[in-house]
Amino acid sequence: MAGGICRRIGLLFVLFPSAAFAQGLPEASVASAAFQRMQQLCTADDGKTWGVSLCGPVLLADPASRQFIANMDGVDAALEREGALFRGRLPDKVPVANTAVDWNGRTWTMLMLPLPEDPVAQSILFMHEAWHRIQAQIGLRATHADQDQLETAQGRTALRLELRALRAAMEATDAAQRQRASRDALTFRGWRQARFPEARAAEDAMERHEGIAEYTGRILAQDAAQEAHLAEHLRRGDGVTAYARSFAYYTGPAYGVLLDRAAPDWRTRWNRKDGLPQLLAVALGVPIDADEAAFRRAGARHGLAEVEAEEAARARQQAEVLAALRAQLVDGPVLGVPVNGASFSFDPNRVTPLPPQGAVYGVIRAAAEWGVLEVRGDGLLSSDWKRLSVAHAGARQTAEGWAGEGWELALKPGWVLRPDAREGDWTIRRQE
Repeated sequence: MAGGICRRIGLLFVLFPSAAFAQGLPEASVASAAFQRMQQLCTADDGKTWGVSLCGPVLLADPASRQFIANMDGVDAALEREGALFRGRLPDKVPVANTAVDWNGRTWTMLMLPLPEDPVAQSILFMHEAWHRIQAQIGLRATHADQDQLETAQGRTALRLELRALRAAMEATDAAQRQRASRDALTFRGWRQARFPEARAAEDAMERHEGIAEYTGRILAQDAAQEAHLAEHLRRGDGVTAYARSFAYYTGPAYGVLLDRAAPDWRTRWNRKDGLPQLLAVALGVPIDADEAAFRRAGARHGLAEVEAEEAARARQQAEVLAALRAQLVDGPVLGVPVNGASFSFDPNRVTPLPPQGAVYGVIRAAAEWGVLEVRGDGLLSSDWKRLSVAHAGARQTAEGWAGEGWELALKPGWVLRPDAREGDWTIRRQE
């Protein structure tokens, strides 16, 4: 998703902070214009990029009211018709996010309101999310992969240098400059993955998912200044505070665009398994040099000393943050709810790895058979995605269920809170 990830591990969605500022459904003319622009973009592509048309069912949804406008009728249940448009309200089990979602007999592209005002950003979003709707058809099913290495000082340093090198490649004025910057980016990636062996599979997986979605959005947005805008996107990425769920939105499109230059037919020859950096190394005919000396030489060209100093300072501050999160969500009393098979939505810019337990999400929503848990404080999602925990201290009963510091739980009839195995902890059970 453009911003966003979305798919099924239950259902997995990504939302962004703009959700809090949604302003209701647009006028029919505004919705029609959005649908027409999407149709124009996907018709212009005509399935050439991935061998599958990106045109299809679309929902524009307001997260506050859950009301939506669609470009097609439902299959299992008819929607309210208004001329060429259709209206309705999403059930609670369907999170509102930038995503693709199976609902009412169709696989929809869902776009969260309000839409970006900038025409280029809007077009990128449209094609990014349209790609998520067809990704399973082209052998790139949605996936989840923890990125613990991107919470470490070493991992973040190498990633930030990689982003800087990719930006230099976008801004290069000749082939030699682009080749050197691309090789530097591959060195930073190789150096990081040599120190965190599990990182390669995890990073490749997220780039195949969100990275390719963002790449598709950018190359199909009909943006005359595509590479300049991507360079600016990478510059902003260098200042991101949390990379665990967001890095691929930056690296994926950059590697994809570099591959387009180096091997224009790479998409048709891709086995869907190799990582984008490995594809680029092969296309350029260069090895990925991951040793310390190569890292230092390349780093000197991209501000290594500055980045290392900044990340060392951040690591000292972050140690206190992680200790507080661990005290609150691991050692302290928690409400832990079962979420295996649940539908999720979350903000990828607010995810903090907390190994080995999982990752802390600053904004996350889980909808399951027992109801809905909305977290806008901190929630610990276990590494196996089967349990979501929030601090239980100070919890109080409400008309809908329960609420605590930064979270609200709405329970369906027949479900209640019960003490969990560890003293002081609580969970959800069916009422006997």
